[in-house]
Amino acid sequence: MDATKVQSQFSTAIAEFRKRHDEFDKAYRSYTGQYGDRSVRLYESYKISGTIDPVIIILGRTTPLFYRDSRRLVSGTIGSLTIERENFYLLGRRDRPDSKLVCWSSTEEIELEHYDSRVSIIPSRIHAAIFTDEEYEVYFTDLGSTSGSILSGESLKSGAFIALYGTSIIDVHKITIDAKYARNKKS
Repeated sequence: MDATKVQSQFSTAIAEFRKRHDEFDKAYRSYTGQYGDRSVRLYESYKISGTIDPVIIILGRTTPLFYRDSRRLVSGTIGSLTIERENFYLLGRRDRPDSKLVCWSSTEEIELEHYDSRVSIIPSRIHAAIFTDEEYEVYFTDLGSTSGSILSGESLKSGAFIALYGTSIIDVHKITIDAKYARNKKS
């Protein structure tokens, strides 16, 4: 993956989505107004293609989505979308909280999942991105959300994984947790 090309595509997607989707523009302006212009940026990406269905993506600790690599599909309980080659998909919520996780793309705004606004950590307005590279590999990254993300799944090559994008006061960190197995010992 060419990081410079991905950054350029990300910047282009932000500008395009702000023009195309009023709700994205409101969410973006509100989020960057609160946290600063540099608060939305690409962090370390995690490859979610080449995985066994499904990869579970949790935004804001309680809002799950499912990625099914066999169909290049991201789904929630109220909507789904197919990931297309060399596209960006931005996940977040509207500026006026309506308890719906939204995905913005170059062609549409789609509601994917409900979230419970009573919990203390809900998805950020501009939360995460899913994108593909020129080889049609699919990647996930947290965009510096204030509530973090969790990925859980199994890679065909490297086995089970849990990746945690957590926030700190200064920066966002991605932690990958190696699988641990417990077995009962025979007496």
